[in-house]
Amino acid sequence: MKRRTLLLSIITLLLLSPSVWAAGDDSTSHIRSYDSGSLIQSDGSLWLWGYNQSVPTRIEGKPNVVKTFSNIINEGDLVFTLQDHSAWYVPRNNISESVKFVPLEGLQNLATVSSLSDHMLALSNEGNVFSADQLGDKNIFSRFQPLSGIDEVAHIDSYYEERPDNEERWIFLRKDGSVWKNTKALQSFEPISSLKDITAIAKNIALKKDGTVWTWPKEFDKNVAPSETLSVSQIHALSGIKTIKANRYSNLAIDQQGRLWFWGATVTGALDNTTYHNDNTPVLLTEVKDVKDAFFVERSILALTTAGNVYVASLDGEKLTSNASFTLLAKNIQSIKAGPRHIIMQKTNGDLWGWGVNKHAQLGIGDYEFLYSTPVPVQKPILVRLNGTPVPLSNGVITRNGQAFIPLRSVFDKLGAEVTYDYNSKIAKMNQSKAGDHPVSLEINFKTSQTKVNSKSVELTNPPFMVNGIGYLPLRLISETLGAKVDWIQKEDTIVITTK
Repeated sequence: MKRRTLLLSIITLLLLSPSVWAAGDDSTSHIRSYDSGSLIQSDGSLWLWGYNQSVPTRIEGKPNVVKTFSNIINEGDLVFTLQDHSAWYVPRNNISESVKFVPLEGLQNLATVSSLSDHMLALSNEGNVFSADQLGDKNIFSRFQPLSGIDEVAHIDSYYEERPDNEERWIFLRKDGSVWKNTKALQSFEPISSLKDITAIAKNIALKKDGTVWTWPKEFDKNVAPSETLSVSQIHALSGIKTIKANRYSNLAIDQQGRLWFWGATVTGALDNTTYHNDNTPVLLTEVKDVKDAFFVERSILALTTAGNVYVASLDGEKLTSNASFTLLAKNIQSIKAGPRHIIMQKTNGDLWGWGVNKHAQLGIGDYEFLYSTPVPVQKPILVRLNGTPVPLSNGVITRNGQAFIPLRSVFDKLGAEVTYDYNSKIAKMNQSKAGDHPVSLEINFKTSQTKVNSKSVELTNPPFMVNGIGYLPLRLISETLGAKVDWIQKEDTIVITTK
């Protein structure tokens, strides 16, 4: 009887109470670290968003997460490590699948990972390199095996050499400042001559300790078989450089004065009519100054300044001129993590904001709008506890207009109710009819917002909604006198449901 009374009380108060629980805007951030599609809370819990999870959602069963590595094979893919030094892979490119974890056997003390095509390389803190191949199209990797012939590695990068078969090229920066490449698949390695005292690599460019930048070809005449000996040359226009960045087509450099340089390709057209206009002469971009970090995202350059401002410039056009326009995008930003088509920014108060393509919920805002051209706040990671125990949510809590909404199924499943959903009629039904209890029923039409409790219509002040097939109800204050109480613990970003 107690469970049935509690269930009916929760339903009634969720739907009828005029006093609405609202999430505070001044809660302190508990984010220890974050990436372009994940975050780690100070308690070591991992939260993911993207694909099936439209907002940050706590992942059960993997406590004490130490570090994450994003965009491994596909956008959204993730590798993370635990306190026991084990490594796990999370494939995220299939929207029909829920979150799953694949143990990366053979890996310990992971420092970084790099991927190209169907191969993944992993680097340990000790400088050893391990390799694994993808098995079929299931995003599952074979056991990692150590690579012989290369050790004492500080960083790994990769790119395609544009030959008749687009050969994969792996580049290794060793701790002694030398740069090595694979010469035959991943079976043998040799140093790239003339590259010494290197401190950073990015695709086919390298930064020397003295601030000079060096490069080697990645495009070859298809009618001529290139020599395995790469011809290295200095980019003389660049000096005093402290940071280099590169994607498949373009390059960026930041010098000691905080100036930003660009060379490579700009873009016109789209889809099959896309054209890349290449210019390998570095251009000093004069309209942005005091640059701290820079990124390529989609067809844009983003620059983060030492003052915490983020500026964006377009790569659309046949040429990028020195006075290319940069538009202010955000203020009070302390760091940025970039995916191929979006960014996640952390403000000085700890809050996360997103910008860019959101086709697969990359921005964690709670919807699947294709693009956001202005920054939007990532939903806060909010924990729900029922009698002290965290409730596993299929999708995280969503706040809209200062009010919290919870996934219907997750909480009511915990209370022993049966929840069904008809995809054709868009009607969700919840029933509790255990022996000895009076039946409790809830019916919600997500097309019309019509709601019934025990077959009686109820008018909702704040209608429920659906996101990617997940039904959400507004969370209301639950009267302690009716058998349960709901508290918002703002300092912990936690909703606490307590029953008697």
